Amino acid sequence: MRSGSGVLCISACQLVVGLCLLGVYEGYKAYYYDKFLNEEENESRGISSRVATYESPLDFRSPMGFSFYLSIFNNVFAIFGLAGVINAQRELIVAFFSYNAAQMVVAFHAFVDLCTDAGIKYQGEPAKLTAFERAAATFIFFCFLLSLLATVFAVKAIDEVKSKQREEYNRMAVLSDTLAYEADHP
Repeated sequence: MRSGSGVLCISACQLVVGLCLLGVYEGYKAYYYDKFLNEEENESRGISSRVATYESPLDFRSPMGFSFYLSIFNNVFAIFGLAGVINAQRELIVAFFSYNAAQMVVAFHAFVDLCTDAGIKYQGEPAKLTAFERAAATFIFFCFLLSLLATVFAVKAIDEVKSKQREEYNRMAVLSDTLAYEADHP
């Protein structure tokens, strides 16, 4: 498969990007729980209670919380792409293609949202939040670019798997016709 190697490379890159997103998320979570909340306890309770739900890494509405869930789905479907090409499973490649088609839209919107969030400064914002948001935005942009490439390669890979299965079916059909024919012996 010519495009199978492209899908393998893109899947491996998506797996690495997903793990990098997970690393950025875990770094933010450690910072948020170890340093920011301890500093907030000493200063004022009002800001902490108002801001904590937005910045909590466990909240899906938080940009950093969203990056955690995006990294999970990214890694799951990257494994689908790897397994689909290695085992020539059209269904796994279709799942990989479908996810990447949807991820193009989702990743672009998340990238724009994180870039906007990084530019907004408000009272009580954690000191390092902008750096984590920029890092997450960078890796989400890589997700977007890899999704564009994956879509192109996955469509080609599906066509190649179809033609390979068609060739195998034709070969088996000829083989079964040959085996079914018995010569008449006098």
